[in-house]
Amino acid sequence: MDFERELSFRFPLDRGEDVRAVQLALTVLQTTPPCGIADGIYGNATKLAVAGFQRSQGLFDDGVVSQKTWTSLFTNTKDKQVPEPAINRVSSALASQKDMPLSQAQGLRVHQWLTANFGPAIQTAIEGTRVDAALVSAIVCKETANVWLGWISKMSPGQILARCVFDGSGDVPGTSRSAFPQNTAAFRARYGDALTDMLIAEANATRRLRGYNDKQWVYKGYGPFQYDLQHIDKTPDFFKNRQWGSMTACLDRFMSVMTDKLNQAQALHEAVRMYNGSGTRAQTYADQVMEMRGWF
Repeated sequence: MDFERELSFRFPLDRGEDVRAVQLALTVLQTTPPCGIADGIYGNATKLAVAGFQRSQGLFDDGVVSQKTWTSLFTNTKDKQVPEPAINRVSSALASQKDMPLSQAQGLRVHQWLTANFGPAIQTAIEGTRVDAALVSAIVCKETANVWLGWISKMSPGQILARCVFDGSGDVPGTSRSAFPQNTAAFRARYGDALTDMLIAEANATRRLRGYNDKQWVYKGYGPFQYDLQHIDKTPDFFKNRQWGSMTACLDRFMSVMTDKLNQAQALHEAVRMYNGSGTRAQTYADQVMEMRGWF
């Protein structure tokens, strides 16, 4: 990654993947004092860790990542041998940018739309947690906003939420699904025709809006955060009563899942990865979400 801007502890806080790359490098180098969580936010702990690194290199220890400090930091990481891919992410933290679901300008439009229409609900949901409004927007950008961003000028917020029924995997040719329901037939066998047909109708309403033909498929993702149909056994009302059309209900489900992941993971980035799953795709998901979080 090339040096793009000077980074420092100031307000508003510097955010972004370049900040996270610095934090990962500081972690790999085991600086004193330690950097803390690589969350892409240039806070006081990052400033102190940068200053510690600068002292170790005979640099002016102002805690500011200038071109000189940046070059020294990443030159020192090149020879480090670490067993996990952290150092690779340091040198290529923006490698996934070409696959981002939205541009930064589009992401800012999504964030502004969410704040204007659901700001109080979001603040209530995240109060007292490690989740911030920027992360909420980033998850929405990654999950669904690339589809509905073009609808905001012609549909109400409630209409947009109601049409956030996406992802027909399991029935789509060439795909498979391990979690229940593996496909529409499996769902129909357990939950009967009425609920199955209702969910098919909801999926087709969205398909028609997107210019697709109807299919006899139950979709798996509901609401702006794409709450998964596999959870129907423990939260049946969310699906049976079409609660994905309510941002309050969607935030409640999102925060329930994310809080569980945060309780399992020390770092926010790791919790976001776990929110999506495991493996390379989940790692890319987390990298992109954390990068987008730095936009807001």
